[in-house]
Amino acid sequence: MAPVEPTTRYHDFIAAARRHTPSTLLPALAAVSASQFDGGGYVGRRDEVIFPWVIAAAARENIAFGNEYRSTAPVSRKDLGRLRNIFMNLEDPFLDSVGEPGASESYLVRTAFEQFPYQHSRYDEMSRMLLLFDRDYTGLDCRILSSTTWTELLGIPVDAFMRAAFLVMVGARVNAGWFDTRWLGQPHFQPALNALDVTGPQVMNIFRRIFATDVETVRQRVLAERKGDSRLYRYEFNPLVDKPFVLMPDGRYLAPNIYFVAQRLSPAALYYVGWESLGSPFANDLGVVTEVYVGEQLALLDAVNTLHDVEYERGQRAADYVLVLPGLTVVIEVKSARVSPPGRLDHQGYIDDLNRDVGKALKQIKRTGDMIRDGHPAFAMVDSTQDIRGIVVTAEPHYLLNTKIYRDVIPDPGYQTVILSLSELEHAVAAAHIGDPVGLFTALTTPGPVGTYDAAKAVAVHERSLGVTQARNPLLDDAYKRAWGPLDAGSLGARS
Repeated sequence: MAPVEPTTRYHDFIAAARRHTPSTLLPALAAVSASQFDGGGYVGRRDEVIFPWVIAAAARENIAFGNEYRSTAPVSRKDLGRLRNIFMNLEDPFLDSVGEPGASESYLVRTAFEQFPYQHSRYDEMSRMLLLFDRDYTGLDCRILSSTTWTELLGIPVDAFMRAAFLVMVGARVNAGWFDTRWLGQPHFQPALNALDVTGPQVMNIFRRIFATDVETVRQRVLAERKGDSRLYRYEFNPLVDKPFVLMPDGRYLAPNIYFVAQRLSPAALYYVGWESLGSPFANDLGVVTEVYVGEQLALLDAVNTLHDVEYERGQRAADYVLVLPGLTVVIEVKSARVSPPGRLDHQGYIDDLNRDVGKALKQIKRTGDMIRDGHPAFAMVDSTQDIRGIVVTAEPHYLLNTKIYRDVIPDPGYQTVILSLSELEHAVAAAHIGDPVGLFTALTTPGPVGTYDAAKAVAVHERSLGVTQARNPLLDDAYKRAWGPLDAGSLGARS
């Protein structure tokens, strides 16, 4: 492939994407995306012609700035490689600020939020959807969430939504990104609907409301977002995340990036559905549900004494949970925090964002740990002399926060503390559930030689020490069985 000049402008990438008509480029991108998707997270190959995040950007720019009056020649592997090469050589603010404080950290933040989401486990996220949303809200301090809320928002219950959305995802995956709504009325499609216990009209309703859009809507949303530094255009919101299928001229719908279809089966997708309809009261209720869910995970450790929401003064409460293990006390604070778009662009924005949520959690861990250490009466049942560690749990991943470069600039809780996403907590609880929770939680909260906490490594080492290849989380597995019954777990990207 021809070399591309380094530090190309984003305008050059747009020009390369709009050289092809949407009717030729979008199907080519979709076909590659479908071939990369195995039901789980993205695992790159050395010979990859184009990456998922490049596919996403190319589709966005082609829809926003392309038209059907370009060349209709087939899109070749060389064409896709050129898009990839231009994208990988795009100019970035980092190149103009080498050596300045925070320059490399800013680049890492942008890269992490651009690429890491493609590696999330679909099995974990789909199972967690039920555990968070398809539940009994009785007794929870929720203002608006109830057992009927999601049926009102989605038109069908959460479990039926998952099965309908799964049908859409599989249909697109096996048809190179295409989904034809006329399939739902064909006789040979009925067995699939019966197996998933959904009807054609239900799937159609979900598809129209959650998955489908048109070219003009995407174009207008892209243009509305396009402002500021052109070097950051690549990181702007992609409307295909919200509605991954676009209506094509032949009447069929096409998803240029299959990962965006799969991500509609995630708690994050339902979070934005709820937020758009219900606003901040919904977000507050979700914080309550997330905290309760963490407690349900911790309850799997049935030999552990767990304190919840201890009131140490009138109207003042300590950290959400305190795990009391033999020789080890773990203080846990839960935040249903999601990194805002400005926080995903540079080092300072990320620090400002995390200080609003994670930073408060770290201070709460310090306050609670200090009370335990000082023998506060509210914690009289806890041995004040044993080791104290901390865990902050976030609803979505906060990449890089366990690395030394960020631990050096965020509030010091005074106790060795790891920051875990819900997924990382689920995997840790699964490993602790099979044995030696003290060893596992000690390893989780112990930084490596350079000051970096590595949760995945701690869990893997713990599993190997107990002769287990990969521990199963009972709550996730039960949710999977409830949603999918006899369906093949491997087709959903299950952890095996």
